This record gives sequence, C-alpha cells and structure tokens, in this order.
Amino acid sequence: MSPDQNSPDIKMINQVNRELESAMRSGSAERLVAIYSNEGKLLPPNNRMVSGPEDIMDYWYGVIHSGITDAELTTEELDVYGETAVEVGSYVMQAGSETADMGKYVVIWKNENGQWKYHRDIWNSNLIS
Repeated sequence: MSPDQNSPDIKMINQVNRELESAMRSGSAERLVAIYSNEGKLLPPNNRMVSGPEDIMDYWYGVIHSGITDAELTTEELDVYGETAVEVGSYVMQAGSETADMGKYVVIWKNENGQWKYHRDIWNSNLIS
C-alpha cells in the first residue's frame, strides 16, 4: 500500500472501490459502468477483452444476472504516479451465501477530469474449476 494512506488520491480510489461493492450489492450495471474511464477495458478470465461503456455494461449485467450478489475488494498495494495509479488486490464474490469466486486483480487507474476511474481491469480466480 502506498505510504500515505491519507492522501486525497488514495481516499478517492478507495471510495470508488466501495462504490463497486455497493453497485454489486444493489445489482446496478449502470453504477458499475460509471466507475470506468471513457476508454476503459475489462480483461476478464476465460473471456474476450471488453471495451467501452456499452460492452462493459453488458458484461456486468451478465455477471449480476448470473446470480452474483456481492463483491469484496481488498487492496494489497496502491501506488499513484501523477494521473495514473496501479492497484493490486484480492476479491471475493458471493452468490447469496455461497462464495462464487475468489482471486486477485490488478487495476490501472486513470484520473479523468479530477475523478479516479478504472482504466484497465484484470482479474483471475484462485478457484480450480
């Protein structure tokens, strides 16, 4: 984790991660797509690259409708380099009371008009299928 946990940038990034968790709990693909930059991309496991707001919305809509009801993100490392930040962490996704997935992620953040946004989002599971 970056040495200055009280920096405004790190506080804003942590707030966006809490918004992702809240959007998952509320089942809102619209709120999820809003956390991504205009040129955001998802690199989900075992799937194609997902680019742009419409495709990102469709992707998250599918995840929500597959039964995922909650996500918890834990930041392990977060470094800010001007208008870019790099985060490494772990996640747990729930489908009701069952753990649907758990794994690790890397997010490259972009500061877009004073707001931190997910720019590149990649994750992979710790579970063996």
